[in-house]
Amino acid sequence: MRFIEKITYLILIALFAATTANATTTTSEADSVVVAPAKEIKAQMIDSAARIIRVPSEGARINRGIYQYLFIPKGQMLAGATLSYAHLDSDDSQFLLMIDGLQAECSMTRISPFFGVSYAKNQVLGARFAYQMIRGKVDNVSIQAGDNEDYTFTLSNVDLLQRSYAGALFHRAYIGLDLQGRFALYNETRVEFAFGHNQFNFGGETLNQYTKNRQVGITFHPGVAVCIMNNVSMHASVGIGGVRLSDSRVFDGEQMLGKRTALNANFRLNLLDISLGITLHL
Repeated sequence: MRFIEKITYLILIALFAATTANATTTTSEADSVVVAPAKEIKAQMIDSAARIIRVPSEGARINRGIYQYLFIPKGQMLAGATLSYAHLDSDDSQFLLMIDGLQAECSMTRISPFFGVSYAKNQVLGARFAYQMIRGKVDNVSIQAGDNEDYTFTLSNVDLLQRSYAGALFHRAYIGLDLQGRFALYNETRVEFAFGHNQFNFGGETLNQYTKNRQVGITFHPGVAVCIMNNVSMHASVGIGGVRLSDSRVFDGEQMLGKRTALNANFRLNLLDISLGITLHL
């Protein structure tokens, strides 16, 4: 009998091992666990590895094991627009309140559509156009130097309107932050040409004097991008300055009164150049 029991025990073990090897699902009373085939797991690993962009070490550079992930694949087209708006009021500023009787405000609106194409992973070349309007208004300002009333300056009812148009070529380099490609940092370098027109109004009357401005420069705009859908991302950027060559000419009617040419290199955080936008990944 013991021999028969041993044979039966070995047959049951063999049947249980064969059933476990061929099963793809395990079912309990409450849940079912799906066991993925080995080919599918291997395909997922290959896809994850393809999304990691490895930067090879060069010379004496230290390999810190930091990788960037794929955010924009090669050959993808981008289209979108950025919008920025800033408003400054003398009533909201603690510094402008030091000027006696100052009542002034200024607003800036800028909209800029763009399109581009990625020539390599996370590298985009494109072009953008921009329209900017700056409006300033001084209702009243009175400045007195010292106790002598002879050195008093008063100005009221002055309006400034500036409209400018710009075109730029840009290069945007992304750094992916996660394996799924949802978050990324980027830096946008622009080569920009702009021209505009300034007009003053004094006492409700438009002056015949105006200024024409031209500007060319290289500017830098780092930012962050977040994918909210598979083909749509939102981004925010801030200008940190650059190198600009500007030319301004003052006219009285058709007669030019004077001009000024200046080359400036400023690298600082510009809170008036904060832009929010949306990008379509085509």
